[in-house]
Amino acid sequence: MKYFQRVPVILSLLFFSIVSHAQHKIIWEMPLGDTAHQRTLYRQLNNVLTAKPDTKIEVVFHGNAVYALLKDTGYHKTQITDLYKKGVVFAVCNNALKARNIDPARVAPEAVIVPLAILEIVKKQEEGWSYIKAGY
Repeated sequence: MKYFQRVPVILSLLFFSIVSHAQHKIIWEMPLGDTAHQRTLYRQLNNVLTAKPDTKIEVVFHGNAVYALLKDTGYHKTQITDLYKKGVVFAVCNNALKARNIDPARVAPEAVIVPLAILEIVKKQEEGWSYIKAGY
């Protein structure tokens, strides 16, 4: 009888142990071209990776934010490169590039091009990723 009383306790401990060690997956949306907002984003990304280095992170840039991920523009190239080396995926919306007549060849090598920012975000949420909109 004592054995059966311990089973729920053991299962509960096992469940909470697994949940507390689950890998976080976060999709960030960055629509803003303002470098102050982008600087805040990079700080937040580093804070998360310092606290939980195995966190999977993707940041989707669209709107005027796409300029941050071009080879010949962008103010925070060092931060982007450092975060890329830590495993952060930087995605650029192809529709935003087209709307601004930006040649995809100008996109920095640290970034991937996705067809539509909103569909990339929705896909990640459907896969269980948490959503955060960057900015203040």
